[in-house]
Amino acid sequence: MGERTALTRDLRTESERLVASGASDEEVLDGVVRLVHEAHPSWDWSGIYLMKGGVLVLGPSTATADHDRIEVGEGVCGTAVAEARNQVVEDVREIENYLACSIHTRSEIVVLIRHEGRIVGQFDIDSDEVGAFTAEDEALLEELAGVVAPRVASLAGL
Repeated sequence: MGERTALTRDLRTESERLVASGASDEEVLDGVVRLVHEAHPSWDWSGIYLMKGGVLVLGPSTATADHDRIEVGEGVCGTAVAEARNQVVEDVREIENYLACSIHTRSEIVVLIRHEGRIVGQFDIDSDEVGAFTAEDEALLEELAGVVAPRVASLAGL
């Protein structure tokens, strides 16, 4: 089994354990964000945004962010919701509507979290390296999105 496959399995297992632990939604999602972040040394900021009242609101994250509320269509996160599809940005300097949280960020991945057919949130991860995110990273985050979706929906009040 490849290293990436083992990592995916381990993160999924740990995330499922957290979801089933009886901890609060906030504690579970904070734990999952930290697991994901610590598994990838080149990922410099990791967080989950929640859909609340048609706006993305910052939930658990590894650090504060300049943008704790993002309108649909605004930046990479808002574009993901507006287009109803994940976003993998190789170099954020090439994005016209990019919302910078750090002058050092060079790439970003946003993976939507859906529950019962609705977008309830998203994973948002930044890296200081150009091209830091792969299709495998997107697939991993999609798997984890499925695991945490009910907790994200609950925390978002949906």
